[in-house]
Order: sequence, then structure tokens, then C-alpha cells
Amino acid sequence: MENFAESNSTLVSKVPMLKPSEFDMWKIRIRQYILLTYYSMWDIIENGPSEAGKIGPDGKRPPPKTDGERKNRQTEMKALSTLLLAIPNEYQHQFCNCTDAQILWNALEKRFAGTKSIKRNQRDVLKQ
Repeated sequence: MENFAESNSTLVSKVPMLKPSEFDMWKIRIRQYILLTYYSMWDIIENGPSEAGKIGPDGKRPPPKTDGERKNRQTEMKALSTLLLAIPNEYQHQFCNCTDAQILWNALEKRFAGTKSIKRNQRDVLKQ
């Protein structure tokens, strides 16, 4: 067999699947996966789409006009698709209305990690 360093093959890994009971660990894994795959996708997840890619008052996104806008839109769709691929089938219907990766990320955090008040209530229940 040839040495791994000498081989020309690319290492491809699967998207980490979300397990609701392990949401905090999944967040770390998916962040690392996205950063290693394509760094710009994580920027879009954290900061949202560029101004040119935002939804207008008519509820639609304007078509990209330049190559830069087209590349940004592709990256936005790639980020959204990557997150959707990481969600198990039984939860897909809950997030099908998310229009961009940032909205989906926030919805996932709210659903599986909960808000501060939910976390406080869960902690109180565990104490009892």
C-alpha cells in the first residue's frame, strides 16, 4: 500500500448528524466540519446573508447581478444545505420554512438547546 502522505486522494467525511440529546457536542462538531469544508459558510451562518442576498419587502430575493453576488448566493445555499443534511428526517418538517442558514441555526438552537428560561426551568426540575 502506498503511504497516506504520498496518496493523491482527498479525505471526505460525512456531515455530523444531530442527536437531540447531544446538541452541545453536535454544535462543536458541525462548526468544525463547516470550518474545515468551506470557511465562508460559517461566516454566513453567524452573520447572515450578504445585503444583496437578503429578502426584499416583496418577500423575494433579488437575483444575483455580479459574479461575486452569485458566488455569495452559492455559499449561502451550501451552508443551508449542509445544516439541513445534518438534521434527522423526523425533525426536517419543523425547519423547512427556514430561508437562510442563520435563521435555521437560530431555530435549531432554540429548539434543541432552549432559551435561558427553559434551561433554568430544566435545571430547577433536575434539582428537585
